[in-house]
Amino acid sequence: MRCLAWMVLAASLASAGGCNTSNQKFLTDERLANGLVIILPGIEGESRLNRNIRQGMVSAGVYRGMPIYSWGRPIPLAGMFLNQVDFLGNRLAGIGIAKMVTDYQDSHPGRPVYLVGHSGGGGVAVFAAEAMPQDRQLDGLILLSASISSPYNLSKALSRCRNGIVNFYNKEDAMLLGLGTTVVGNVDGGHGPSAGLVGFAKPGPKDSEEKRFAYTKLFQVQLTPTMAGHGDPHTAVTRTSFVAAHVAPWVRAGSWPPGGRVGTARLNRRGRKATCPSRRAAFIICAAHRPT
Repeated sequence: MRCLAWMVLAASLASAGGCNTSNQKFLTDERLANGLVIILPGIEGESRLNRNIRQGMVSAGVYRGMPIYSWGRPIPLAGMFLNQVDFLGNRLAGIGIAKMVTDYQDSHPGRPVYLVGHSGGGGVAVFAAEAMPQDRQLDGLILLSASISSPYNLSKALSRCRNGIVNFYNKEDAMLLGLGTTVVGNVDGGHGPSAGLVGFAKPGPKDSEEKRFAYTKLFQVQLTPTMAGHGDPHTAVTRTSFVAAHVAPWVRAGSWPPGGRVGTARLNRRGRKATCPSRRAAFIICAAHRPT
């Protein structure tokens, strides 16, 4: 029965994105036995961008199940707009992804599970974490230039992630994740700058101690010019070389930040800033949000 249940789940994941079969070779029994990394595209669905994300993982030695799951409507052109503004449908997509994860966990208990979401897929990854049952957890979310509102409350999603959430954001991405999301909206329905542009908003002095403590598992990575390189700032995080160097280590690490090799600033239970060791790193990272 367990084998049959997993065959049904594997078929569901393999068919993600319509008739595409590119997931098949990334859903072998051997890969799935090592863990699961579900890649959630932006509003465009499966494309070169998210295939590059997967290739970056492969080149970094990540050998796990790695399906690309197209969560939106497969309608040319118009579907992209609908996927961006259908905040109710996006939450329903998150519920479906959470069900896939729990089915996998039933078949492969104890194996690591990560969601990697680019652009609108970053917001859907958050919704999927929120939809996880109380007695289940993901190992972590990795958000790449996510189109979800900067003030969005991550407390529930963070509670469903063992390691937490890492948010890669780029302040040069103002055209899409600043102007565009202010006019059209983010995938959560909020209008204004995205967390993929400015990061998630800091817990303030009026926020609860529980929220402030939950945010100690939020890691924010601001892209530097060296990391971002030249070209479209919105797709910089999908480059194969970028993913291999900066994203894959979060998937491979047993705990975050990877190897403890970067400086972090944490909040203790009273919301006070803990020590932040000064270390050289290829990027700017801050775990949680420090009180202002």
